[in-house]
Amino acid sequence: MQFTSLWKITLGLLCSTWMISQVKAAADPTKILGPESCGNCHKQEYSAWKQTHHYKTFDDLHRRPSAMQIAGKMGVQRIKSEGACVQCHYTSQGSGAELKPIAGVSCELCHGAAKDWVRLHNVKSTQAKAKEMGWIAPDDVYALAANCFQCHTIPNEKLVNTSGHAAFSPIELVSWSQGEVRHHFMSGARNVPNTPDRLRMLYVVGRVVDLEYSMRGVAKSTEKAVYAVNMAKRVVAAKEKVKAIFAVLPKDELKEIVATADGVALKLNNEAALTDAANKISTLAQKISSTYKGSDLAAVDPQIPPPSEYKGPVFSP
Repeated sequence: MQFTSLWKITLGLLCSTWMISQVKAAADPTKILGPESCGNCHKQEYSAWKQTHHYKTFDDLHRRPSAMQIAGKMGVQRIKSEGACVQCHYTSQGSGAELKPIAGVSCELCHGAAKDWVRLHNVKSTQAKAKEMGWIAPDDVYALAANCFQCHTIPNEKLVNTSGHAAFSPIELVSWSQGEVRHHFMSGARNVPNTPDRLRMLYVVGRVVDLEYSMRGVAKSTEKAVYAVNMAKRVVAAKEKVKAIFAVLPKDELKEIVATADGVALKLNNEAALTDAANKISTLAQKISSTYKGSDLAAVDPQIPPPSEYKGPVFSP
């Protein structure tokens, strides 16, 4: 299947910026069904999404003076259909002449393009198959976190250095997932708070993934400028957070993550070593996500952000 230049640019930016083996590629637009398809069954979740900045960006991003200024410096004339903006801010659907952005950051950018798994994921007996077909389930904390951080760490050095775009978002997984984007309705009509065990896993894995993706940013930096400097600072900050977790939770995986991060130099022209370290941290984060229970991580409770720090109001139907 041949895609238009829009999809080639989008996928090309992602593939060239990160190692494709470690990052899920941009959701295949030929397999995107659109948020309304999800909303047919997940009505409350869909309603919650429509209250978020992820939803509203489709209608307002291209009108923001700051966005227009950034686009102008990058030579982008149409924010909704060109280059780096599309990569993280929009959901695109279709192929060829029919390819177009249809929504902001929507369900399938977080949970995977749904065409192959949509009829499988809500039946327990076929959920394993759904995962094989690309469904990123809520219990795959690592994959969800990776989808967040691969955009919020802004995987585009030229964009940051040239346009004045922020080098990253100050994302922390618990506080950014438990506010306006929370859509936990599987047990009924109420947007139920996540359990302490779930929050523990989100916090620990989120801090490790932050370290991983910040390190990938330094690995791809080519000049000592705004992007490289800020990503190096983010690595240092993320490493300290992981060390604080290890201090109260002396698990072997966390020990190895700290040693890996300490053992690689944060400098330009060190891509291979930094990428190898990030890949190793990725593997260890996935192991934590898949093998530990939240109850195993209770020692981190004092470090987890309280509800007062959650980003945005929780949707209440």
